[in-house]
Amino acid sequence: MRRAELAGLRWSDIDFTRARLTPRLPRVAVNYQVHESDTKTPSGRRSLALDPATLEALGAHRRRQAQERAVFEITDAANDLVFTWPNGRPLHPDLITDWFQRHATRVVWQQAGHSKVGLPAIRLHDVRHSYATAALAAGIPAKIVSERLGHANVQITLDTYSHVIPGLDEQAATTIARLILEGSETASVGAPGSDAANSAAKRATPPTPERR
Repeated sequence: MRRAELAGLRWSDIDFTRARLTPRLPRVAVNYQVHESDTKTPSGRRSLALDPATLEALGAHRRRQAQERAVFEITDAANDLVFTWPNGRPLHPDLITDWFQRHATRVVWQQAGHSKVGLPAIRLHDVRHSYATAALAAGIPAKIVSERLGHANVQITLDTYSHVIPGLDEQAATTIARLILEGSETASVGAPGSDAANSAAKRATPPTPERR
């Protein structure tokens, strides 16, 4: 998700039953003034599936936020933002960036001394790039990655992450060849004359007109 989408995320945007999330009204900062806007692209208003760990974290955050609002006696039903100060005040989008950079460079103490978290000096937006690169490298179709990122079309995704595609193309060539010649990615052809070898030989034989 984009920073503006996180800053403007509302509990009404999250369907806990179906484990899905739909960002609707991003909060953007222009000259430090915060405004609600439409999504960056029509594809930005997308329905995202949530993994169990993220869904559980959101549920825990919601319960904690309800406790905080009870302390401050907040009853404003319109104050539906997911990420706020304990008193219900909305977070400034720039603050999300500041917190990310602070956590990325913070020092953690260990038994043998202390060390940094280890994240390089990157922009918050670069986390989206890391997500997309990891997803493509894991074999997630570019169309799915594009939809989850909220790109206007898949071509933007392919152009942006073209550096990942060559390696995926080589991997696809090897995987498909194994699938056709051996029947599966993990199948191994046995010694000549064995059942495995005979089966592989039959599969590798060009099909007859009738089989075509």
